[in-house]
Amino acid sequence: MIAKAPCRSRGFWDFVACAGIIFLCSCSVGVSPGTSNVESLSGPPASASEPDDVNPHGSMGKPSDAFPNILLQTQDGKSVRFYDDLVKDKTVLVNFIYTSCQQSCSPTTANLARVHKLLGNRAGRDFIFLSISLDPAVDRPKILKEYAGRFGQFSGWHFLTGNESEIEQLRRAMGLYDPDPARDADKTQHAGIVIVGDDRTNRWVSLPALMDHRQIAQTVLRIARNRETLDVKGKT
Repeated sequence: MIAKAPCRSRGFWDFVACAGIIFLCSCSVGVSPGTSNVESLSGPPASASEPDDVNPHGSMGKPSDAFPNILLQTQDGKSVRFYDDLVKDKTVLVNFIYTSCQQSCSPTTANLARVHKLLGNRAGRDFIFLSISLDPAVDRPKILKEYAGRFGQFSGWHFLTGNESEIEQLRRAMGLYDPDPARDADKTQHAGIVIVGDDRTNRWVSLPALMDHRQIAQTVLRIARNRETLDVKGKT
């Protein structure tokens, strides 16, 4: 289902809603992750369609203006600023994980690995993947690098750690929190969501991270205002 976000009181989704940006809230997918019999996509799936006349900046500025420019470390130990180094003028896929997660994190990372593969050499060049730890006290760069290595070697995919309170601030600014404080405090209940956005075109969507990887990839292209299609016949 596609819906316009209602105006919220504050934060990232306040910008998203009032700028007229579309987000997706469908949890059902047509093909389960890992399916090998993949058809060629000649166009975007209906559930990922959106108007082409989205106001680039709306009346409230850019949604990314709401992002705290926190200091993070990559899995290689490099210090980066979230907005200045990772988001500014880029198309990004952002999700939150932690390495000891026993539920959705590994399937989510595996699904995003399929998205990365599907986007080919444009992943890491035109499209940047950001997976941010919800357990930064444990998930130091070495741990994140070991975790990332389980899924392969991918250019332009940053597994990130940092200050816990600052990451919490970022998570909330991106709208990925539960209004029930007790549920929100439980990492095992964190949202299985990937946010796809382009800081240049000001287009942002929120997707179920386990939705069909082909749909996520097509949405990335749409968000970047790229009208190319993906020939994914035979790819997984």
